[in-house]
Amino acid sequence: MADPHRSRRGVPGDDAMPRSSGASVVRRPPKPKGRIRAFALALLMHGLLIAMLFVGIRWQSSAPEGAAAELWDPPATTPKPAPLEPQPEPKPKPPEPPQPETPPPAPLAQAQPEPAPEAKPDIALEQERKAREEAERRADDERRRLEARKRAEEKARREAEEKARHAAEEKERRDAEAKARKEAEATAKREAEAKAKREAEAKAKQEADAKAKREAEAKAKQEADAKAKREAEAKARQEAELKAKQEAEAKAKREAQEKARREREEKQRAQYLEGLRAQAGSGDVARLGSSTGTQGSAGSGIDSGYAARLSGLIRSNTIYQIPQDLSGNPKAVFHVSVSPDCRIRSVQLRRSSGVPAWDAAAERGIERSDPLPRQADGGCPSELEILRGPRDDR
Repeated sequence: MADPHRSRRGVPGDDAMPRSSGASVVRRPPKPKGRIRAFALALLMHGLLIAMLFVGIRWQSSAPEGAAAELWDPPATTPKPAPLEPQPEPKPKPPEPPQPETPPPAPLAQAQPEPAPEAKPDIALEQERKAREEAERRADDERRRLEARKRAEEKARREAEEKARHAAEEKERRDAEAKARKEAEATAKREAEAKAKREAEAKAKQEADAKAKREAEAKAKQEADAKAKREAEAKARQEAELKAKQEAEAKAKREAQEKARREREEKQRAQYLEGLRAQAGSGDVARLGSSTGTQGSAGSGIDSGYAARLSGLIRSNTIYQIPQDLSGNPKAVFHVSVSPDCRIRSVQLRRSSGVPAWDAAAERGIERSDPLPRQADGGCPSELEILRGPRDDR
């Protein structure tokens, strides 16, 4: 017959229990938890029940106080007797002569007889009978109470024993269930740990393989990068050498061209200076007449010393870096308006040199020369036309 406490239903981890092929595994149910506490509570409740029964029996076993009652019947009414006739009073006897006194005899010590018991009346007998019956009744009640108390105590004892037995059986069953559950949990835990260990080992192996693969790929990539870098450096070096060679050739060509250009410009400058000397130092400064018809009008000349001083002042105030690719000496023509106190009123570009940077530098050089120098006679021309080139007098 199957043990009901060994039912497979509700046992945790039953599916995870190992099974051997061809053999049935007998599983003990886990022991329930808290059986000791349940047994103690059961004993405590039974003790309280017995104490309450004992207190109740003792409280009802006290004998009630007796009350004495006197029963009596009223006396029967009897007719009053007739009054007696008055009797004559007896005549007094004459006094006897005095006798000589004799000593009284000594009293004899005799035992006094006990008084005879008086006869009890009916009411006293009735009371004694009732008291005896009451005592017997109380004794019967006390005996019955004692028997009832014994039966109650016996019943409580049997119930306590039964409950203790049930509690012990329940505790044993729960302990068996708890033990089976613990064994199942331990088995499941071991299997989970084994599974986790296998997974961890597999994961570690995969990570190691992946790491080795990444390192191999990184190493191959580094080697490829190093090879590509060497090839690129070799190619760049070849290109740099070729470029340096081309630049050297171009530089040599530019230097030859520059040298030829300088020679031509030097020849042109010599011719230009020769022309300046022929024009009595007018140089690149030409005097224009003013519309007012005052001093310095058209037709009046500028002394050679003033033209040289004005040309040197403007050249010293002009800042310009001649680029290497600039060919020739392009000229810019400016119209300058001058006040009587030799202050520059305005500078206007009449004709550009074709190099905006030189035009701006030449205009700034003229503006920095304010105020202009005076002539030998102390006056200043009212208008000037100035031609400036980046290679003038260089």
